[in-house]
Amino acid sequence: MFFSVAVIALFATGCIVNAKAAERNSLEALEAFFSAHEHEKMLREKGSDKPILEIVDHEFNDWFTKEYKAKVSESIESGNSLKLFFLKGTEDGLTANSQYGVLFTKVNRQEGTVQYRLHPQTTNRLQENLHFVDIEMTKEDGEWKINDAEMVEAIYADYFF
Repeated sequence: MFFSVAVIALFATGCIVNAKAAERNSLEALEAFFSAHEHEKMLREKGSDKPILEIVDHEFNDWFTKEYKAKVSESIESGNSLKLFFLKGTEDGLTANSQYGVLFTKVNRQEGTVQYRLHPQTTNRLQENLHFVDIEMTKEDGEWKINDAEMVEAIYADYFF
């Protein structure tokens, strides 16, 4: 009886029992997110009246937790859409930014999350600073989704999380 209650409590709290499976499954979801959005796919032409939030809702929302959707909406509404790791501003408009590789992975069993540090696979060192992206994945509605993401300048990224 006690064992069953303990097992139910463990699953109800979002704890990760199998770290390798969590890492593998969350990475598959993250890779699917990037492959679903071709790098530099035009999302919004320069001068378009289509709201960025509407584009992001249509293209990306299935990959985000409710919490991260709220953060993304807030960022877009405050004019910081280009600070979102999955968007890139170009001379022609707004494109998808999907060329990242994984540097590090960290599973947090107690919180039920998997964290990734990503690096851009292509950069122009003359025009832009190198940024890493720290991503937190968690399960929501039985699916691994992006729960948080933060761009970190490389010079400040000595420590992983």
